[in-house]
Order: sequence, then C-alpha cells, then structure tokens
Amino acid sequence: MDQGRINLNWCESLLRGLVSAGLKQIVISPGSRNTPLTLAGLLLPQLHHHVAVDERSAAFLALGIAMESGEPVALVCTSGSAVANWLPAVVEANRRQLPLLLLSADRPWELQQCQANQTIDQVKLFGEQVRAFHQLGPAEASETALRRLQALGRELVREASRPCGGPVHVNLPLREPLVPYRLPRSLSPVAVQSHLPPRLSLQDAGRQLLNTSLAGKKGVIVCGQDAYCKELTELGMALGVPVLADPLSGQRFLSTATAISHYDLFLRSPSQREQLSAEWVLHFGAMPVSRALQDYLDEQTVARHWWVDESGRSMDRPGVSVETLQASPAALCAQLLSADLEPLAPAWKEQWKELDRQVEQQLQTQSLPLEACVIRHVLQALPDQSLLFIGNSLSVRFLDAYSGTLNKAITVHGNRGASGIDGNLSTLAGISRVFQGRGKVLGIIGDLAFFHDMNALALARDQDMILLLLNNQGGGIFDFLPQRVLPEYEACWRTPVPLEHRHIARAFGVGYHQVSDRGTFAEVFASARDNRGMQLIEIVVDSGQTRQLHDAVVARWLDYQE
Repeated sequence: MDQGRINLNWCESLLRGLVSAGLKQIVISPGSRNTPLTLAGLLLPQLHHHVAVDERSAAFLALGIAMESGEPVALVCTSGSAVANWLPAVVEANRRQLPLLLLSADRPWELQQCQANQTIDQVKLFGEQVRAFHQLGPAEASETALRRLQALGRELVREASRPCGGPVHVNLPLREPLVPYRLPRSLSPVAVQSHLPPRLSLQDAGRQLLNTSLAGKKGVIVCGQDAYCKELTELGMALGVPVLADPLSGQRFLSTATAISHYDLFLRSPSQREQLSAEWVLHFGAMPVSRALQDYLDEQTVARHWWVDESGRSMDRPGVSVETLQASPAALCAQLLSADLEPLAPAWKEQWKELDRQVEQQLQTQSLPLEACVIRHVLQALPDQSLLFIGNSLSVRFLDAYSGTLNKAITVHGNRGASGIDGNLSTLAGISRVFQGRGKVLGIIGDLAFFHDMNALALARDQDMILLLLNNQGGGIFDFLPQRVLPEYEACWRTPVPLEHRHIARAFGVGYHQVSDRGTFAEVFASARDNRGMQLIEIVVDSGQTRQLHDAVVARWLDYQE
C-alpha cells in the first residue's frame, strides 16, 4: 500500500471534518513533514489557502483572519521549532477567545527521543493556552479510523467556538514517504453543516432581579474590546445612563447619543471620580485600555458590578467584587430591553456628556501631539465602512484619549489580549485579506512594532491598505513611565532602532512617504486614501514635544476645578 496516499487520505479525512463544520481558510507554512496536510488543504476545493514562510507571522496572519471573519482558521506547519513559533499568536488567541485550529505535523513515535533531526516533544506544547489537545496515532488505512477522524474534525470546530472559544491543537505524526506515487487532481467537495454556537441568556428570575437592580439608579455601562452589539446603545438610552466606550469596543464609532469617549482625561481628576460615583456597573467585553477608567472602576466599591461574559470567566478586581453574568451581550440586552425599564433622570447622563464636551472643546483649541492630530484627522478622513488596526503602547492610548466619537461605521481591531507588539503587521495582513467593507483598511503602529514584524510586508504588500508608522525613535511609552529617570534608560528601555524605512519599503515593493508635520500629512494621506495598493507613511515624531504637549492636556484635569 502507498504510505504517501495513506497519509494524504488521513489528513484529508481530518480536513473534511473541519470543512463540514464551517472551516473556509487555511494558512500553510512550507515544510516536508507537513506535506500530506498541505496537499489535502490545497486539493479540497472549499478551502482558501494562504502561504506564509515564517511560522510566527503565519500564526498572526491566521489570527487576523479569524479576528475579522469571526470564523475558525486552520494553521499547518512542519515539526520542530516551527510549531513553537506559533506560541505568541496562540497566547493572543487564547486571551481573545479566537478560533485557531493548530495542525502540527510530527515525527512518528519511533523517531522520538532518539536524537532524530527536527524532532522535539510536541505533546501539549501549548499547555493551558489551548482549549483542547489531541495526539493522533500514525496514519492508517482503516475506514473506521478515517470516519472517526472526520468526526474529530467537527469536534475541533466545536471546541474552538463560542461560548468558550479559543485555539485547539492537533498533533499528527506522519511516516515517510510523504508524497503519494499518484497524486489526485482534486478532491470531492464536502457537504457543509456549520456549527451553530448557543446564544446564552439569563433565566427569568435573574433577568427580573437585574432589571430591578439597574432601573432608576445611577449606573454606567462599560464597553471593552469585543463588546460590540447594536443593542448596547439602545440599552444605554433606555436606562438613561452613559456608555463608556473603549475604542476597541465597536461602540465609540457607532452613535454619539450615549457614548462617552474622553473619560481617559477627565477621570484623571480624583474629585471628578468621586462626583461620578455609580450605584452599579454593567461591564461588557475586556478590560478597557484607559488606566484612568480602570482606577475609577476599582474605586466603585459600593456599587454592584456585573461582567457579561459568555464563557463564564471571572473578573474580580482588588477591593471590588464582580459578579459574572454568563450570557451573550446581544441576548442579555434584548432581554433587558423587552422589559419596561424605568430611565434615570437626565441629569446623571448629562453630567458625563458635559465633561465629554469640555474635553472635546479643549482638544479643538489646545496644541496637541502630532500623533493625536494624525489620529483625529484620519478618523474624519476615512470613508464610511472602513477598518482601523491600532498597535499597542502609545498608539492605542492616544486613540483612546483623543479620538472622540463619530457617527461613522469604523471597525477597530487590535491585539489587546496579551498586548504584545509582535505580529501586528501580520495580523493586519490577515484582517485585510477578508475585509468586506466598502471603505479603506488602515493600520497605525509604532516603530518598534514595525521592527518586530517587518517580514510581514511580504504578506501585506499586495493588499489595498495604508500603514501609518509613528516613528518616535524607540519605545516612546517609557517617556511617560518612571523608568525614564534610570541611568541606562535610552539603551535598555527606550531602545531606538535606527532604520531607513524608505529602503525597507523599496525592498518589499511598497509605496512610501515620510512626513513630520500635520499639514503635509493631510496631503499625503488624502493621496494614499484615493489610491490602491499598500502605502507606508512614516510620521517622524519629536518625542520630547509629544510628552510636553500631552502633559499640558492632562494637566487641566489633574488640577480640575469646577
């Protein structure tokens, strides 16, 4: 019997099960041991494949596809350290509950622990970062085993999906020969019966108790990353309370009716936090970016505090008891809106809205850091139904502090699960490949995040996107942290990396522009917005001026007096 064909049939059965449950995208990195998996992925007509040479970049590419599509994505690579390169993206997928299907090829048992080349212990390599691990035996021709393998494929999609979604890992030992003597031209299509995740809601008694606890009382709705559902705006209006919308929540650029966006500035005032004490907090999504908002939430020790989380995780904060409501945001909002809610008197929400207006007026009249000017400009200039990927460190914090609200559909993504600066460009490339909006794809990252993931330009250069590179010559966020007074600050914390980004852009065939002022940026961005292909705009920032101007904006609220 042809061992190469046995291997192919084995991998085909697994992928058929995955496709039958809804898998559409597969990301492949080149290698020998994973050849049967790669062939099956290429030959199944319903799979759209992406090839990425670097496994770390490939994993973040898959992460971006899953992030934007909301659907499972498969990853394939060879044995050895190739698999270990997936770890940073697996950690992010775990924290964000994104469905990655990790299919690693391996040496068979007889080549384990005998110094065989490119062989490591891949069993449970990702530990607690995955929802499940499955160690398969070597490929065999048994029809019973092949049917069971196809059923396992469907099970993997279920394990990776909501309400407790995340990465799952399957390790497949494969014996040589890895290529069949005769290769089929194609494989037959798969009948698809997509997995339908449950929509969790509260029982009637719990809903009635929550209604009674919320209605007519001073409360706040907090929306962190991944909190988007259109009913949240309606709930805020029905209860008469403010919606504190993190920029990654999907709520800030949806409606200005209830969304509060400038809390990062006015909540820095201890007196304001005290005056805005709430009787309840209803929290959707992840923890917000803003440290000022986190401090405010930690100080609400008297308020009832609920966190809405489908998977039932806990979020107890120091000194604050947080009760988890295991329900989907949309289902919970629909349940609450179905009741005759008693709205709070307008004064409570108006207190928040007035502070939001004061900050916005300040930002329109005061000199701002160049990064803040850039962020405010692009949000106004982007067409409706655009997408923004925001990097970590200063980029996302300036978006949080300075963006304001918009009545414009802008989807915002970022790798805030573990808040790393690796893999940002690869994630953006994955997002761009499945983006369906009519607007533009825009990425904003810092120079160190760019340095970490430069090779991802090979994945992004054929995409229609604009990348803004905020070059503040190293880790500018440390300029705002206590480490800046240390003697080796520049060499060991800020770590500037002197690169000629124009040469990097030219090497990858990417359009390039460099600017250092607001006026020139507006002209260059308008041109890039109206053209196709990938455009890299390097914005050279005076980091000393950024700190000075940002501190001046913040100072008004540290010394705030009514």
